Amino acid sequence: MSKENKKATCDVCGMIINIDNSGNGECNNCGWRQSEESFQHPFVAGIRNIPCLSNAIKQFKRGKSALLANFDDFVNAYKNYGEVEFTLNQTRYGVMFADKEKKIALQNIQNGETQFYNNIDDFIQNAKLNGFLLSDIWENVTNTDFLQET
Repeated sequence: MSKENKKATCDVCGMIINIDNSGNGECNNCGWRQSEESFQHPFVAGIRNIPCLSNAIKQFKRGKSALLANFDDFVNAYKNYGEVEFTLNQTRYGVMFADKEKKIALQNIQNGETQFYNNIDDFIQNAKLNGFLLSDIWENVTNTDFLQET
């Protein structure tokens, strides 16, 4: 049986996409990774995409990437998945749990520089890049995703 054997409408942009029997597929127009679980839980970030479905739709309607998460969705995707990344000023950063330190690590993937935070609340309130709170400069982030190989 073919993996992609049905047609459906992308939940974000409305284009016709191929889906498998589980309702999973990927939109060639907006990049959204469609899933029945995302549809059933439109306010939960980190299911198959970093942003939640409701925010992906808002992003797309504003002419931005449906895959670009706002700061809250990014944090929630970390909570749900555990390893996420973003790009800021053409530099990739990873956010992950550092087992040895038992802390959350914010790592510059290009040079390996790492900052540690005691917990997610500490990260939200204190994570800084170039002297600016990450939450304050989030609008300059150009990519969000699950952590790829570093």
